[in-house]
Amino acid sequence: MKDLKVRLIKNKRELDDVLKIREIVFIKGQNCPRECEMDGLENEAKHVIVKYRGKTIGCARVRFLENKAKLERIALLEDYRGKGFGREIMNYLIRYCKRKKVEEIFLHSQSYVKKFYEKCGFKPRGKPFLEAGIKHIEMRMETDS
Repeated sequence: MKDLKVRLIKNKRELDDVLKIREIVFIKGQNCPRECEMDGLENEAKHVIVKYRGKTIGCARVRFLENKAKLERIALLEDYRGKGFGREIMNYLIRYCKRKKVEEIFLHSQSYVKKFYEKCGFKPRGKPFLEAGIKHIEMRMETDS
């Protein structure tokens, strides 16, 4: 994975690249309504960009809510799925959140990727629910901070 870079965005151009990935993956790829995906919370979040050999291939965002971190908008272009990149994104996000000394990291997982997040150390909480017309489940991880 030496050609993979996962880091916080540095400028507006990189934010635009991240928003483009989200449009491809969520709005076009999963038919999420634009108003759900582009929810106006961008300024409250820390954005992560994922680059492979110089090309933007994925993204995520983190919002800090009291003593918790919420992982959101985790996306990877289709051609790069199933190759370990998703796990690298999660490793970065978990390390980043732990450095911020949060007590819990949580996310809303689409049901079809629940097992992936379990392998990353998250546990389901509550009952499945619909978000943007897609079945999700909340998942959480306690930190040792």
